[in-house]
Amino acid sequence: MQPNTTLPILRSVRRGFTLVELLVVIAIIGVLIALLLPAVQQAREAARRMQCTNQMRQIALAQHNFHDTFRELPPGSQGNDPWGRDSWSYYGFILPFIEQTAMYEQLDFTNKINGNIGWGGDARINLLETMICPSDDTNIQEEAVPEWRNALHNYVVCYGDSNYNSGTPWNVVDGYTGTAGMFVPEKRAKLRDATDGLSNTLLVSEIITPTQQDVWSSMGRTQVAMGAGFTTYLTPNADANDRTNRCHTNLGGAMGAKCTQHADWDWGANVVAARSWHTGGVNAALADGSVRFVSETINVTTWRNLGGRSDGQVVGDY
Repeated sequence: MQPNTTLPILRSVRRGFTLVELLVVIAIIGVLIALLLPAVQQAREAARRMQCTNQMRQIALAQHNFHDTFRELPPGSQGNDPWGRDSWSYYGFILPFIEQTAMYEQLDFTNKINGNIGWGGDARINLLETMICPSDDTNIQEEAVPEWRNALHNYVVCYGDSNYNSGTPWNVVDGYTGTAGMFVPEKRAKLRDATDGLSNTLLVSEIITPTQQDVWSSMGRTQVAMGAGFTTYLTPNADANDRTNRCHTNLGGAMGAKCTQHADWDWGANVVAARSWHTGGVNAALADGSVRFVSETINVTTWRNLGGRSDGQVVGDY
């Protein structure tokens, strides 16, 4: 009798993951995501800040092109009404120099920008991408009736080192007497007026647009003189509140409410800090056309010296 030489058939057994193993893998993936997410967010913010820098450089270049054409910068405001808050700002004047000629041709500088649906054209109500920093995603139109509503942007010009009246006799804030910036109400400066040096004088910086708007806010209304500027009395991203004749409700995020309302309607008494959502500071264009990132820890005296165009003060390192 022959022995049975048939070998047993071995069957492979496919074994799946146990529930515990799946949970471990999911936990590891979660840890990796938690570790990578801040790096990804930082990379995205770095890209947004770079785009913001480039846009500000284009605005500074537009100011220089305007100056080359007319031998002066745009006015800090033009068309002062009894309060001046609805006057034209620098914004309308530079539109042809930022490839917005069609928008510019709608403008009539003999009228105020606000008060009538037909005044200001698209320049008053349209959000213009080149005027919006991508780090600030709250840009909106004001909550107001149509004839007073404005689109809110981020890039504002320097009115000096105390308040918007820095170039006039009414320029004292908390006992501090200010000096004019490159933009003042109802006047046009020339680059030669920056006797402190173009590389020592601020031209443009940023402002945060509020997440909630009272009617006729003074923040980010770049088209209107009342909301088109900042001063260097307060350091960038200051903890102290801005002081405006019309207060914003909320700057959003950790900023919260940052406004004290004046008892009067003098928009020239506005004290508005440069603000941004960039970590640690703001972008700022100097009168020589260069753009720098300025730390929010900059010495306040240095920052104020940068705001004045002819204060004769030496600007320290920053």
